Formats: sequence, structure tokens, C-alpha cells
Amino acid sequence: MPSSVSSITHWQQWVTQLLPNLSTSHAMNLGLLSYGMVLLDGCGMTRLSHGLAKLEQVPAPRLRQRLREFYYEAEDKRGKKRRAVEVQDCFEGLLRGILQGWEGKKEMVLTLDASTLGKRFTVLNLSVMYRGCGIPIAWKILVSGQAGAWRPIWEGFLKKVATVIPKEWKVLVMADRGLYAKWLYEAIVEVGWHPFLRVKEEMSFRAQGAAAFATIGQQVQRHGRKWGGRGQWGERGELMEATLLIRWEKGYKEKLAVVTDLPVEQAEGAWYQMRFWVEAEYKDHKSGGLGWDETKMKDPQRAERLWLAMAVAMQRMVLVGGQEDASAQERTERLARNRPGKRRVGRPAKAWKRPRGREQSCLMQGQQSIQAAAIRGEALPLGHVMAEEWPKQTYAIHKTTAGWAKKEKVRRARQRHSTNRQARAQEQERVSPKEKPVHRRQRQQQEPRAKEPQRRKQAKPEQDAVRRPGEPAQPRPEPLHVSKQEKRQERDPEKAQQREQQQRAKEARGQDRLERQRRQEEVASQRAERQRHQQEGRKRQRQAAPASPRAAFLLLPSEERVALLPKPP
Repeated sequence: MPSSVSSITHWQQWVTQLLPNLSTSHAMNLGLLSYGMVLLDGCGMTRLSHGLAKLEQVPAPRLRQRLREFYYEAEDKRGKKRRAVEVQDCFEGLLRGILQGWEGKKEMVLTLDASTLGKRFTVLNLSVMYRGCGIPIAWKILVSGQAGAWRPIWEGFLKKVATVIPKEWKVLVMADRGLYAKWLYEAIVEVGWHPFLRVKEEMSFRAQGAAAFATIGQQVQRHGRKWGGRGQWGERGELMEATLLIRWEKGYKEKLAVVTDLPVEQAEGAWYQMRFWVEAEYKDHKSGGLGWDETKMKDPQRAERLWLAMAVAMQRMVLVGGQEDASAQERTERLARNRPGKRRVGRPAKAWKRPRGREQSCLMQGQQSIQAAAIRGEALPLGHVMAEEWPKQTYAIHKTTAGWAKKEKVRRARQRHSTNRQARAQEQERVSPKEKPVHRRQRQQQEPRAKEPQRRKQAKPEQDAVRRPGEPAQPRPEPLHVSKQEKRQERDPEKAQQREQQQRAKEARGQDRLERQRRQEEVASQRAERQRHQQEGRKRQRQAAPASPRAAFLLLPSEERVALLPKPP
């Protein structure tokens, strides 16, 4: 049922055009959910139902149930002919909405990444990187710790969205070190795109013309250097021919190593900085935006439908904010070109530090613009992509942030504590080697078996004496019973020595305590003796002083001075 609010109706019509595969009721509910997320700044069901109920002027419980059923499976809904929302069928529509009205170079960056929500969910996500933000276009939510292969999921994402992007476009697919694999590299090449995968420094690589393999990290030995070249890379015997790009800027502990199928002349290692924008997308999903981290959902399929509503809202906000950001960037560049004064001749100077970033993300700018238009009663803005130049330079870190310095301090303290603990354990092992727990258990299990024949041998003379009473009794063997304390002392003499040291320390502390008490008593007696001498001295002064009222007034105590004062008439 369409809404009575014009802005909501406009939004629902846009969702119907964006995802034509959805039924009318599903499109209406999806439009209402995504509109509420933008206007009310959150994805919680309580917030959405109560906030939208005030806009629609309907009872909140009825609207709440209507919105909740959008997340349900078909068998969990009321009615006979009810259908569930198939999220996988919406991936192509989301990508077409981004490509519609594209302005600029036909170049796109996709990112494959995995994130978690506590110990509940693991999210496999495919996003489009755009102006510092990420727009999700395909995802799969799994129960955290669930056994299963991710390879079919990633390959399904690539094949599903490959049918939407034109063949002549230049598409880079980026992934972090935890996802690189030979099959992923080949799957990206198979769909006609270019892999841009970060790899570990310890992997083997043999450059063209080299005789032997070496680790990737050995190609760059100093900060501020970069290297690129063709060669073979891989591990565990899986070798592939690719281009390797390495950069190591000052201030970074690790090197940036990327493999791609592009030639060295057409590839730039600085492009990999765009993969980091996916972290900003996760922030927009969670505490910095829609509050996905506060959801109470436990069913992964329902969570996927919640992600569909968030993806629709984020796409609209990022496209609107990106268009505003592009206009502001163009205006700044135009003012810089028309600035009066002498212009620099020749090649422009290379920036030595990272330029200042955006004061607000494109998502935040778009959300504010949509909210302002809704409050003023104007038509909601509908943005499109305005492509920008890809980064061409990486920057050194000249000053670390306070948060990073604090984390680094804690990490170093933990590492130092672990190192010291291992050193103490090794020193103790060298001085008094201890047997391993496995050997201790084996020795304890074998001890009763070894003592049993010995006990029988020692008890046999006594038994023979009982059987032959006429013969003189044999000397009784020493008892085999040993107290636990004696066993403990024999087994661990260091503990006995430690207890003796503790006892001596205790006695020393007692003697120190008695000595302090004696000194305190001595000081108290000396103080009392001084006070007594002072009193006696004052008494002698009073007796030797002349008998005048003034002298008596000065020498006598306060209560006697009052008695000497003249009485009033």
C-alpha cells in the first residue's frame, strides 16, 4: 500500500524501479524500511516502527508487524500465498542502479572482503568503492564458526555481477591477504576483470631472468622504495605468472605487495589504497551510521534481508553525497586555476604528505541532503556516479595518531611481558630442568608397578616366619609407608628451601617490628622527659621572678592570670 507522505511515495517508486524483480508489497516495505533508515539514522526495528508510525499516522504495533514480516521466511508469514524476499535476485539491480548515469571514465573498483559481527555472523561482501565509501552489491551472511567452503560463494558473486558490467569497462577486483588464492585469481581473470590481490611478504617469487626463487619482501629492502616486475609467484607448489608491485613507505612496518595481470606500465601499486575504503563502509554499517552492530537478529537469512534494506539506503546516500563532493571538488580546482599570482612553471611539485581528507564522508553528506529536502518538503535528490581519478601516490607517515600510539604501547608491553616470561622459563629450565607433563604421568603410572615386586620381596621373610613359628623371627623390614609431606620434600626440595627462606623472612620481619616498637617507646619517653624538664624550668623561673603584678601575669598560667586582674566596680 503506497504511503500518504509524498517523500515516502517517491522513495518507494524509486525502489520499485531499482529492483523490478520484487513484488509490489515487498518493494513498498523495502522502500519504507530504507527511507526510515535514512531519516531516523538507524536500522533498529523499534526505532523504525515508532518513527515511521508518527510520519504515517498509524498504530506503531501494526506497522511493526508489517515491517518485521519483510524479514521472515515464507512459512513464517501469515496467509497461504506468501513469498519470501530472495536477496540474491537483487544483486544485479543494485549494480545497475550504480551504473545508471555514470559520468567519467569507465573504470570501477570492486572489493571482496569478510567481516564479523561479534560471535554471531560472518559476512562475505562484494562492494563498489566510490569516493572514500563502499556500496554493497552482493553479500552472504553465515553463522560465525560454521564449517564450509567460501569458494563457491565468491565465484557466485563474480559470475552474477559480471553480466551487468559492460565488457569494455576496466574493472579491478581487490582483496586482502587473507583471501588471496590461485583459484580466485583465475576466477577474476575468467570473467574479463583484473585481479589486484595483496599477498604476504613471505611468499615465493621469481622475477623474469632470475635463476632462483626468493621471498617477495626481498625485492625492496629500504623505506621509501618501490619495485614492479613480471615473474612467477605462489606457494605450496601453485605457481602463477603475474605482475608484482611492491611499495614500502616510511612509517609502515609491513610492505605493500600486490599481484595483478596488468602490465607493469599500466598498473600502479597506489591503487590498492582504495581497498581500505571498505573499512569506512563497515563503519557506516555499524556505529558510524546505521547501527547494524546493535541488531538482535540471530537468523542469518533474516540478517541478509536487513542488509538489503541497508544497501538500498546506503546507495542512495552515497550517490547523492558523492555528487555533492564532486561539485565541491570541481569548484575548488576552478578557483585554484583562476587564482591571481605567478604560476609555477614545469612539472607540479610532488606532495610529501597526504592531502587533507574530507570533513564528512559522502554517505553523511548525502544523508543530510536527503533529510533537509524531506524537512523542507522538496523533492528528494537522486544522485549518480561522478568518477574521480584513482590515487597515484602513497604517502609516508610523519606523525602517528594518539590512538595508534596507545595501541602500539600496549602491544609492546604485552610482547615484552611474553619475552620476559619465556626467558625466565628457559633460565629455570637450565638451572633446574623440569620433566614434561607427559613424562611425569608416565613415571607416576610406572611407579606402582615397580614398587609392587619390591614390596613382595621385602614382605616374604615376614611371611616365612609366620609359617614356621619354630624358627627365629627375621628382622622386620622397615615400613614402606612414607608420609605425603616426606614424599613432597623428597620430590621437591626447592619448596622446602623456599619455606625455610620464608620462615627466616617472617622472623626478620617480627624482629624489625619489635625494634620499631622499642624505638617508638624510647622516643615517647624522651619526649615526656623533655616536657617534665620544661615544666620544672618554668616553675623555677616563677619562684625567682620579682613579685610584681606584671611578672606574675607573664609567668603564671592563664587561669591564675585571670585571678590577678582587677575586679570591676
